Amino acid sequence: MRNNKGVSPYPLQHVQVPNLRDEIENQIVNAILAGAFARGERLVESTLADQLGVSRAPVREALAALEREGIVRSVPRRGYIVVDFTDKDIEEIYSLRLLLEIEALRRAMRRINAEDITALRQIVEELGNAITSSETPEQAIALDFSFHERICHLADHSRLYSAWNSMRMQTRLLIGLTSTTHYQYPDGSKQVHEQIVSAMVAKDLPRAEEALRLHILDAQERAMRVLRALRPEKQPK
Repeated sequence: MRNNKGVSPYPLQHVQVPNLRDEIENQIVNAILAGAFARGERLVESTLADQLGVSRAPVREALAALEREGIVRSVPRRGYIVVDFTDKDIEEIYSLRLLLEIEALRRAMRRINAEDITALRQIVEELGNAITSSETPEQAIALDFSFHERICHLADHSRLYSAWNSMRMQTRLLIGLTSTTHYQYPDGSKQVHEQIVSAMVAKDLPRAEEALRLHILDAQERAMRVLRALRPEKQPK
């Protein structure tokens, strides 16, 4: 999505922080979430550097990092382009999330305390407010992501968390996609997460697992639906 001068309309901000690469990564991902860069669109290194007010070196580093995280890919003689998830990509990401997050939930419930529950409930409350407010969707996406991240962190299993974290950017992008569909009612996302927390409070592991499983499978189905709708239909030969 570009103007007639070939410049993305998304307001990338000049970066003035110690860790340039991380901040540049976040801004590019947020721009993709906002629709500034379409699936398959080329990311021009020099243009990004000008918009961000940095040299090309940290932009190159950030794009290389995003390639490792599955957000962009390098194409010979074209540079980096925004990844276009296939049905197989979606199935793999969500099936792996399901395995990791169910195990994380089981482990987290053995050691969760009142402070942890309060933190999870705070995230859910803020998520509900972000969805119903007129603010940009990035806040709701970040809160949704942080809910699942906190459960994985509470599992206290470094290798499990590392595996889940390896899909960090892909998960954020897909949450961004599914957030555009929402649920059949405005508070749907909030209520789904509340069900998981309530089951955790009650120490009802089967109910918590089922709520999380249905939530992830529903997100997978909605991601598939959105991406298929965005793909151009094949023209008849």
